[in-house]
Formats: sequence, C-alpha cells, structure tokens
Amino acid sequence: MPPRNRLMRDEIRAAATRLFGVRGLGAVTLQEIADELGMSKAALYHYFPNKDALVRAIFEDWARVGGGKVAEIAALDAPAAERLRRMIELHVSGLVGNIDLYRLGFRDEDQLPDGAREVFAAFKRDVDNAVRAVIRDGVENGEFVKVDPKMAAFAAIGMCNWMFKWYRPDGGYQPEELAAMFGRFALGGLLRREPGDALGPAGAAVDRAALIAELAAGLQSEVEALRAAAHTQPRQGEHP
Repeated sequence: MPPRNRLMRDEIRAAATRLFGVRGLGAVTLQEIADELGMSKAALYHYFPNKDALVRAIFEDWARVGGGKVAEIAALDAPAAERLRRMIELHVSGLVGNIDLYRLGFRDEDQLPDGAREVFAAFKRDVDNAVRAVIRDGVENGEFVKVDPKMAAFAAIGMCNWMFKWYRPDGGYQPEELAAMFGRFALGGLLRREPGDALGPAGAAVDRAALIAELAAGLQSEVEALRAAAHTQPRQGEHP
C-alpha cells in the first residue's frame, strides 16, 4: 500500500475511534466520519467498504501491536516481578494512550461486528493468560506469596481495565506516572516479605525500580511544567 494511502487509513481509523468512543458505535455513521475528516463518503469507501470493515481494522491493528508487546515481555529472561511490573505498565500506558478504543471495546463490546468482537476477546484472553503465567512463575519460584494466579491476574488486570470509566487526559497524573503507580500496586500484594526485610532481595530491587520509574515520571512532569512557565514569562527588557 502506498505510504499516502496508509497515512489516510490511519487518519480514518483515529477519527472513527474518537467518534465511536465519545458517542457510541451505533450513533456514528460513515458520513459523519467523512465529515470529521473533511472528505466525501465516496472517498471513504475507497479505504473501507463499510463500517464493519472499519471497526474490524481498528481492532485488528491495535490487538496485533499490543499482543506482540505483551509476548515480548513474557519471553524476557527476568524475574517474574520485573515482567509483571512491565506488563502492567504496558497495559496502563496502552489504555490511556487508546482510551477511546478501550471505552468502545468495553462499553460496546456486544455491538462490535463479527471479527472485531472476536479479536477484542482474544486480546483480553492473551493478556490475562500472560499475566497469569507470570504470577504462577513468581509463586512457584518463591518471589510471590502463595496466591491463586487466576484471581491475582483478574485483580491486577481489572484495576487497569476499569480506568476506561474514570481516566481523563487532563487529570492530575501523566500517563507515565499512572503506569508506574499501577505497576507498584500490582506488586504490593504479591511480593514475598522476609522477616526483617520489607521485601525479599529480588522484590526489593524490583520495587526500587518501580519507585524510580514513578519518580522519574513525576520529575518529567515538573520539568515540562517549568518549561511551559518559562515560555510564558516575559524576557528581560520586555514588557508583559
């Protein structure tokens, strides 16, 4: 596909996802998507023959990329705690970066066309299985306390997924801060605690890494705020 066509398809998918997420799948027509992009409905048909094909393309592309990243983390030669933290951070980052898509999937799942609904269900299942397997590894090798991996995975993923209900881009936290925060939340109830040591050696290292990531995200937000403030201040010799 020529780069120009690929770029146009990406713009159509982004605009459609935004409208679907805000108004609902059934309330948006192809004509309204075309109007949003300043193009004719006939031109839109050149890229997608109907709304079902457009929705399927949205979910297939997203699930392929997201599923690949989860698989990469699962295959790392790293402690279970480190892999779990990275998975949760990835999941939160992906969710806040695609909030309209997640809102569409969770809220309107029963309205998704054949193909899109199966892709979304498969993606959720793959993420659940990957998180469950990592938690099972941690329990078996002694990194984590004895828990039911299935229930622990449901809890860890569930707290992330519910963000589609309350997350707003203009809220008080940057995506990186939320990702690091939720990674620590997920580990908090799992890491084995030894007598005289708040966390085992491996757990302590992972917890420090998560804390550093959270602090770094907070510092980055402070730097950006200071830069923005500096740009709004009049230079020396200038009048406000």
